[in-house]
Amino acid sequence: MTDTAHAPRPVSTATWLLENLRTSILDGTRPAHSLIRQEELAATYGVSRMPVREALRTLEAEGLVVNRPNRGVVVAPLDPDDALEIFDIRAALESLALRRSIPRLDERQKVAAAAALQTLEQAASEHASNAHRAFHLSLSAAAGDRLHKLIGQYIDAAARYLRVEATLVGTIDEDRYEHRALLEATLAGDVRGATRLIERHVAGTGSEIAEVLRDRDRVRRATQK
Repeated sequence: MTDTAHAPRPVSTATWLLENLRTSILDGTRPAHSLIRQEELAATYGVSRMPVREALRTLEAEGLVVNRPNRGVVVAPLDPDDALEIFDIRAALESLALRRSIPRLDERQKVAAAAALQTLEQAASEHASNAHRAFHLSLSAAAGDRLHKLIGQYIDAAARYLRVEATLVGTIDEDRYEHRALLEATLAGDVRGATRLIERHVAGTGSEIAEVLRDRDRVRRATQK
């Protein structure tokens, strides 16, 4: 299996390979349960087995791949409990970030947040994930680098699951309304309102996605009987 596009190659081959593999999993190019063959990766990317093994170890630690005995490395399945955990952590982190960020946002950062929402609302489907990430991070721009980075990591972890959200009827309009409300509360300095909105928005999305995944599992089990 070859990836449709490779990220620009940095100094470290291992880092370059890791970024490409992570992206191919998060954007669905490599779907859940698909087998990852080390020899094919090495040939596709023109590298030795060593950076391949290193990249796969990192992805396993991130929960994106699973090393299964007698089968090898596969892309981790979409799990409802994992979805709930990721989105609950996101909700807590982003709520904390808004409490820290909103009182500190300067005019430049406020303008950037408004521009980020406009970009998200106008983004084509292939750019929606990056635009969504940029908007959420813009709201916590003044929260501090450590917290800002941690939120980015959990938004990335949630990316696979947000593809499931696209199957839910009405979520696009609902998300648009909630994003606008979040921006308005943030720009108005309404910390309590913004944190309440972000907790409901993020945790609610996780609950909806988890329920969809559970329904899929129930249907799959029923058809296997």
